[in-house]
Amino acid sequence: MSRTHRLAAIMTTVAALIAILALPGAATAKARDRNHDRIPDRWEKRHHLSLRVNQARRDQDHDHLRNRAEFLAGTDPRDADSDDDGIRDGEEHAGKISSFDSETGVLTIGLFGGGSVSGLVTETTEIECDDESAEASASEDSGDGEGEEGESEDGGGDNAECGTADLVPGAVVDEAELELANGLAVYEKVELGG
Repeated sequence: MSRTHRLAAIMTTVAALIAILALPGAATAKARDRNHDRIPDRWEKRHHLSLRVNQARRDQDHDHLRNRAEFLAGTDPRDADSDDDGIRDGEEHAGKISSFDSETGVLTIGLFGGGSVSGLVTETTEIECDDESAEASASEDSGDGEGEEGESEDGGGDNAECGTADLVPGAVVDEAELELANGLAVYEKVELGG
């Protein structure tokens, strides 16, 4: 066998080995979302959802939050009130912050139900944090854990005011009020959740 033939045989063998090694990776990647609904199979299995039928637009627990949105929100698609706080999942969270540009004031929220919404955050925009963030903020402000910020007159916790520094990508938005003002979409209120 000539040197050229041996080299060709070695190259063919190497190419065949690379192809064989690549096959399991391709099969594994495909197996992660067999029904192509953009929800990982592991999550669907954990919540007893079909891997053969597209689950993205279904709402088995009738909480007005489709399964893809439940996946993105980290809620249970089989429980209408995943955290047992008396508020249905579909009414609890609006989405997550996709981006905030402090230079232009443009805040973009990726909605759990699909799509996104953008608007301006101005000096009049009310930005609130949930009770847990309020307690942490009040504790840091006072140094003794007995801060007044975020407490109502009856002593119960209330939402604390936050700032634009809290508008970070990935932060959960419980509620946002967007109004049109002079042809521009402006947030009147942004309530961040836990």
